[in-house]
Formats: sequence, C-alpha cells, structure tokens
Amino acid sequence: MEFDFTFILLAFLAVAAITTFLVKHFFKADTWFLISLIKTKKPLPFFEKMAKHEKFIDIFAAVGLILGFGAVAVDYLFWGKLSRGKRIALFIASTTALSFLVVLLDYFFGSIFSNNILIGGFYPVLVLSFGVMGLSGFALFSLALQALDIVSKYLIGVRGCPGVAPLIPGVELPNVPITPPLHAWISLLIILVVHEAMHGIVGKRHGFRLKSAGVLLLGFLPIGAFVEPDEKQVKKAKGEKLLPFLAAGPMANIALMVIAGLVVFGALAAIPPLTNNLFPGVQESIFSGVKVSSVLEDTSFCGSSYGSPAHGVLMEGDSIKAVNGAEVKNISRLFNELQKNRFAEKTFSLERGGEGLEVSMTPNALGQFGFVPGQIRNESFTIPQDYITYALSAGLLVEFFYWLFLLSFLVAVINFLPMHPFDGGRIARVLFAPHLSFLGKSEAERQKIVEKFFLAFVLALFIINALPLFF
Repeated sequence: MEFDFTFILLAFLAVAAITTFLVKHFFKADTWFLISLIKTKKPLPFFEKMAKHEKFIDIFAAVGLILGFGAVAVDYLFWGKLSRGKRIALFIASTTALSFLVVLLDYFFGSIFSNNILIGGFYPVLVLSFGVMGLSGFALFSLALQALDIVSKYLIGVRGCPGVAPLIPGVELPNVPITPPLHAWISLLIILVVHEAMHGIVGKRHGFRLKSAGVLLLGFLPIGAFVEPDEKQVKKAKGEKLLPFLAAGPMANIALMVIAGLVVFGALAAIPPLTNNLFPGVQESIFSGVKVSSVLEDTSFCGSSYGSPAHGVLMEGDSIKAVNGAEVKNISRLFNELQKNRFAEKTFSLERGGEGLEVSMTPNALGQFGFVPGQIRNESFTIPQDYITYALSAGLLVEFFYWLFLLSFLVAVINFLPMHPFDGGRIARVLFAPHLSFLGKSEAERQKIVEKFFLAFVLALFIINALPLFF
C-alpha cells in the first residue's frame, strides 16, 4: 500500500505531538511545539579535560574552517594583513589548491562528479565553487544546480527529483531516491553527539562558559545533540575564538566520515579473504553463476528517461560468464567489473540455449546497461548455518558504517551552509563582513547584511528544491 508524502508527514506530526506531550509531563523536559530538549551537565568535565590539547584543537578547527569555506577562510586566517595584490595572488593559489582536492576525489571515486548526469558540463563550476567557498560553496552549487533542473522540468510538465528531503530512517518517501535503514537512527545520534561534543571541547579551549549539554528530540526522534554556551560570551567573542568554536562541529563530522570510510573500505578488502579462511569453498559453492533476470526498455531518473543498451541485445535467462574477459561467478564480481572504467564499452561473454556468444555494449548516461542480474543458485549445496550468521553480521557491519559515512558527510555539508541557524550562517557573517567595508557601515551592520543575503538566497533554493516532494 502506497502513501503520499503529505499523509506520511501528517501521521508523523500526530505521533510526534503525543510523544512531546509525554516527554514534557513525565521527564520535565523543556519543549517548544514538537521539539523537546533534555539537558544535563555530566559531559562538561570531559570537555574540560579534552580542551587541554590546545595545539591539536587549533589545527583541527582551522582545517575545518578551510574545508567549510575554502579560500575565503584561508584569506581570513592568514592573508588578511597583506597588501591587496598579494592577497589576490594568494587567494587564487588557495582556490587552485583546494579545487585540486575535488579533482583528486573525483578520480579516486571513479569520476563520481565529472560523469554525474546531474552535474554534466557544470563540473568545472563545482570544482571552482569548492575552491572558493569549500563545502559551503559545494552545497550552494548543488542546490542551485538542482533548482535549475527542477524548474526547467516543470516548464515542460515533468516532475524532477527533490534536491532536499527529510531522510527518515526506515521510512521510504515518494520521489526520494534513497531510504536509510532503521538502524541509521543510531548512526545519526552518534554523528550529532560527536558534532556537539567537539563544539563543547573547543568552546572550553577558548574560555566559553558552558551551561549544559543534551539531546534534541523532534517528537520521538533524536534530531540533534546540543551544547549550551553562554550566549552573551559567544556574541561578544572575536573571530579568532568564535570561528574555531563554530567550525569544530562540522569538522568533527568530516573526521567521523573519514574514519567510517576507512572502516568500510577496510572491511570490503578484509571480508573476502577472511570468509575464505573461515569457510573455505563456501562462497564458490553457493552460486554457480550469474544470469539475466530481466531486461529493461529504458530507465527513468528524476523525470528523465534513458535508453537501455541491453534491450534487444540481452535476453532473460542469459548466463553471464565473463565481462571483458574477467570470469564472473557472482553478482558482486559482476558489479566490480562493471564499475571498472564505468562509462566505457564492455564485452559480455554469454551462454544462451547451450551456446556461447559475445556481445558488446556501451552504458547509457547513467552508467547503466539496463538489465537486472540474478544469482544462479547451486541447489545441490547446503549452506552452513554458521555461514549465514557470519554473512548477515558482516553485511550489517558494512552497511552500518556506510550509513555512518554518508550521513556524516551530509550533516557536515548542511551545517556549513551559510544560513542561520546553521554553524555556517554565523561563520559567513564573520568571514564576509570585512569585504563590505566599502559600504561605510559598522561591522555589526555589515554582518547583518551578510546574514540577510544568505538567508534569503539559501531559503529560496530550499523551497525550490523541496517542491517535487509536494507537487
């Protein structure tokens, strides 16, 4: 049974309202509409202890600020007192160096940006946006590009994909391409606690008085953790203290993302040989090959249709023996071979009706061939129960850290958005206000101008990107 997004939203709001009422009356928590704040002072001594590692904290926060706001942050941190000519030259150098990071990541992850169908010919703009404004620039570019795609498709009567959507673990939302599993709530809670804990540690490092820490609930869902500083101190703080405090939280999420990514890649590399050692020959015996389960006529993605190269070439029931000469015995090996030089032509060695044949196909713009593979089960082999338990545990481990990796990245990017109330909103005020000195206004007035500009700009992008959720 399918429900539209509006029905799911109304049902969630009803349950959230009941939960918030119970939390307020039984736990005496502070509440505001559907949001509950559960406060405690227990983590504060830990923040105090960790704040003694001053050198590490300072470097950590500075790296976070640079990753969050690119060459703009580098200019603020290091080049602010130089002459205009030198600052411009160093700004260009910083932009180039940071842009090269995106190029490296794109190469390492198999052209994830340069061959992305949604980015297309705008890849150089993506690279430059990160170089100039870091992850905040990356986020603004992504929102603007998706907004352009949504509007252009609406003009021809096509509904595109939303550029923003609430990712609710365990809940599949219409027209949203990804759905986090239910256990991703644990990942999200870890991410938010790490984020706020680093705010607390850096706050202590710079002498901010912390009143409490705690968890933020939207109804029954943990949507955040928080550290409550003395807001008067924060408002009066100079940039050299305020910026590290703000950048530390998203940087903690980036660090967590790197750790989770290393665990995922390490596990993917270690599990096959470990499996062969613990259960020799089992993997090879479970399946006897890979077959074509079905062939698609075309593939739809975000309101656009893409041809299926396999249509009329592959047939349901074909047995796939090899790809580009590499033997294929299971789906995992098939996917590995298809991902190599993803958009290049591939030669498939098949068996059809007892006869062998070879066909060559070039993937479509999505990097897909348009067929659904399936495993050919070896019915004569009985799978050991210990292997089933092991395989489920290994799969859950990889999946957990994958979502920890992905959600850490998303939380970091969102928090670097230069819009109030995100960390990036307050950072942007400090970084960009000095560039408006020609207006002849006070620093506070210039910061207010920056805040209002980004609030209006980002909010407009959010509204456009959310339209496909409803219309």
